[in-house]
Amino acid sequence: MRGFSLLLLAACSASFKDKAHGGGADADQDGTPNAEDCAPDDPSIHPGADEVCDGIDQDCDGIPDNGLTEAGFLDEDGDGYGLEPTSGCAGAEGFSLTGDDCNDTDPESHPGVPDPCDGVDNDCDETVDEDGAVAVFRDFDEDGYGDANQPELGCEGPDWSLLSGDCDDFDSGVSPDALEQCNTIDDDCNGVADDGGVCPCDVGWWPDSEHAYMFCTTPLDWQRSDDACAVYGYRLVTFDSAAEGEWVEAAVLTYPSGPSWWIGFTDAASEGSWSWADGSPVTYTNWTSGEPNNSHGGECVSDTEEDCAMVRWSGTAWNDYPCACATEYSVCEARSQARPD
Repeated sequence: MRGFSLLLLAACSASFKDKAHGGGADADQDGTPNAEDCAPDDPSIHPGADEVCDGIDQDCDGIPDNGLTEAGFLDEDGDGYGLEPTSGCAGAEGFSLTGDDCNDTDPESHPGVPDPCDGVDNDCDETVDEDGAVAVFRDFDEDGYGDANQPELGCEGPDWSLLSGDCDDFDSGVSPDALEQCNTIDDDCNGVADDGGVCPCDVGWWPDSEHAYMFCTTPLDWQRSDDACAVYGYRLVTFDSAAEGEWVEAAVLTYPSGPSWWIGFTDAASEGSWSWADGSPVTYTNWTSGEPNNSHGGECVSDTEEDCAMVRWSGTAWNDYPCACATEYSVCEARSQARPD
């Protein structure tokens, strides 16, 4: 009987408390019945509570942070950095007290993040890709190799390569990966033009390894010799200086005795007016004594002028000879930028 009395007393006490607070339960014991409390499980939130600028409606009036906003920035991508000025409260969604975001639609772009090679200013410091920058080389022809003389600190891309060594960055067919061809050019950028046996004739170089000469030992007439040279970008040699002429004359002497060698010197346009076929000025000649004489001997023809010049007629010296005689070898010169002048 005593236990029943105690239970009844407790029930009456609880009923009294509920009535004292408006007749409803108060789960968080904050003095506001659950039915009137917008957060019945949080004693810091109830009507009459002090509002705190934290994005929460502490006083249950339906307006978070009313009267407590501060200046900040709209943070649309939620990365903690804003861009457009606005007012709000720290902690509220879409609001930040920190600005300096340069792209508020990308949460991966804001101050403090790495800035790799992607063409984007990820860390918003107005410098693009500085964390991924390495030594790269200008690659105008986009063949995968850049010009070693044009380095930059940057990123690999369509116009920039991590590899240097291109010797002609305006020709995509010229690079260290290219196959050497007989065309007067150093296609594979190894420093030597037309090397490796790619030409149909012996190749020599003067004054450097990029200016090639072919020494062709197939007897042809003068015009066919020049045409055969032209197939590969060469022409019958023109001597632009005594040094060049003496070098060629010494080179043909290394071959066994036999035919003389056609050069690009002729007076076919005007008898007695000798000139280089490519129009170069005449600065060097080395005629054999008594030559040119336009005088026939035992040549292949006797009814035509001796309008073409050959070297190694007597020692290294020159002779005039009928252009139609298909009996002579020929010296071809590369028509390249490396041609001596």
